[in-house]
Amino acid sequence: MFTCHICGSHESEQRLISETFEIRGETVLVEHIPAKVCTQCGEVIFDLQTGEHIRAILHDDARPARRVSIPVYEFA
Repeated sequence: MFTCHICGSHESEQRLISETFEIRGETVLVEHIPAKVCTQCGEVIFDLQTGEHIRAILHDDARPARRVSIPVYEFA
């Protein structure tokens, strides 16, 4: 049974999401990640197998599908 560790809701839905990670000083984007998303607060939860697959993609020298350029803003 799903329980959100942020808001305590028991409602979630399965979605494919995109998430950024910082690896060796470089920001990378992983797309189409299966995740449970809390319908109350939007918290994203990956299962253990998905987390391990993301780790393998980012640390086992997989080749990116493509490269994109993104604008960078400073808050200050």
